[in-house]
Amino acid sequence: MQEKNFPAILITIIKNNNVGGIVLKNVGSIFTTAYLLLMFGIYPFFMDQGYVNIGDSKYRFFIYCSLGALAILSLIGVIHVLQVVSQRYKEKEAYLINWDNLSITGLFVLLYATEIFISYTLSDYRQEALWGTEGWNIGLILLLALCGLYFWLSLFWDGKSYIWYVCMAASAMVFILGILDRFSVYLLPLEVRDPAFISTLGNINWFCGYLSVLSPIGISIFLFHSPTGAKRWISGIYIGIAFIAGFCQGSSSVMLFWSALFFIILWISTARKSWLVDCFLLVSLWGFSAQAVRIMRILAPDGYNYDTNSLCAQLTDSSITFWVGVISFGIYLLLKLKSHKWKEIDSEMQILIRRLITGLLAGAVLIWMFLAGVNTWIGIPGFEKYSSLLLNHSWGNGRGATWQAGINAFREMTFIHKLFGVGPDCFSSYVYSLPDVAAMLRENFGSSRLTNAHNELLTGLVNIGIFGICFYLGIFLSLIGRCMKTAKDNPALFLYVVCLFCYLAHNMVSFAQVLNLPFAFLLIAMGEKELKMYRKKEINIDNKTQCF
Repeated sequence: MQEKNFPAILITIIKNNNVGGIVLKNVGSIFTTAYLLLMFGIYPFFMDQGYVNIGDSKYRFFIYCSLGALAILSLIGVIHVLQVVSQRYKEKEAYLINWDNLSITGLFVLLYATEIFISYTLSDYRQEALWGTEGWNIGLILLLALCGLYFWLSLFWDGKSYIWYVCMAASAMVFILGILDRFSVYLLPLEVRDPAFISTLGNINWFCGYLSVLSPIGISIFLFHSPTGAKRWISGIYIGIAFIAGFCQGSSSVMLFWSALFFIILWISTARKSWLVDCFLLVSLWGFSAQAVRIMRILAPDGYNYDTNSLCAQLTDSSITFWVGVISFGIYLLLKLKSHKWKEIDSEMQILIRRLITGLLAGAVLIWMFLAGVNTWIGIPGFEKYSSLLLNHSWGNGRGATWQAGINAFREMTFIHKLFGVGPDCFSSYVYSLPDVAAMLRENFGSSRLTNAHNELLTGLVNIGIFGICFYLGIFLSLIGRCMKTAKDNPALFLYVVCLFCYLAHNMVSFAQVLNLPFAFLLIAMGEKELKMYRKKEINIDNKTQCF
């Protein structure tokens, strides 16, 4: 028998829609699962020479694995598309490709990919824009790779839930290593040690970024997937570890993440009484986790190796979190015992509760803005020690200066650059080309080079412009909105809502990097696939062709 060459095999698969469709789906699913396991399970632990150039080493691992996966999935996907086109051509259908299956989120991804390419072509710093600033690498290559992965992962992922448990196991180990590092217990034999670098992630801001996008997975499973028995205990333990890691890591930006987390889960939990009851258990775990750190600091007073004046450290030293834990747990027990007498929350009560929590949040923000404004303008006696109420360049650990730099840089941009940006990840190159902005940054940060505004949207306005940031937000908000709408009947989709909402909220005082942005895009792709699966009610593996 004559052996067929590779092109002949491809043609056979394309022509044989029955066999080819099943083969392609299985092969694509296998590669997709392998890639996701690699990213969620292995990637967080990869280190090359310890913390030396950890940003570059993490990036190389991610980009090499992702480009390889993208090449393989693109080959499988192109064959799949040709097969669909061939089948529809035979059946003389009016449209060879059904564009109705391109969701609003997918459309925003296409527009975003197009916009960042235009931004790159218009950039005065193309070499920087191609790969990104050294140590950050959020350039054109990475962003286009994420857009490509979105389409193929949302086509081929099989929706298996064990991915989440792998992610929980890996992230729990990352968090445990971070907790031990903070108390000077080093399981990893690294030569260079710096309290600002913990676990296998590096800088505390990177650690907090990873925590903010991945820990909500375990929290969402605990609340909305209704685990029972051992799974519930495991999820509860995971949450405790994540909260302890948050209190230990040192960055005060975790407070914004927790604020966003409790707001969105309380908002969602008004839809079902069992979720609302468990919300109080979650809050109690948060309070008791702070006290666990307090006990650890008492038992090992010389082990804790970070700033004891940070907001997290102050909360762990305070009895407030203890009483938050006790009161919340008491409410949980009371509601749990009485919940069988309740009816489910009706729509009017749900609207009332949501308006109440939204009003409380808005009120708290307005009060803070008022106090901060007055304290900055004329000063408020007794508030001198609260740096968060002084809106100057030192505010937010220097974020006042970084935000001012971003605003001034955007003002100086030409009209076309305001629309399309100065180039992906070119913030640093541009702001230091402006004499007044560069002088202000050197005055505040010395020789340290600012690579972003510590506000993802402000950084994005400079890097990719108004169009870019609108399309970027469109990706996140469209998927969040679609999941919220559909999750009424499929609560598993709330996982994506919580993760992506927390990512956006946390990055209002932080930045995109290779340990949070890639995971956010993977979650968007996976959420897209779950929406497709729910729309079809089930995956029909006997279909001759799959919609594209």
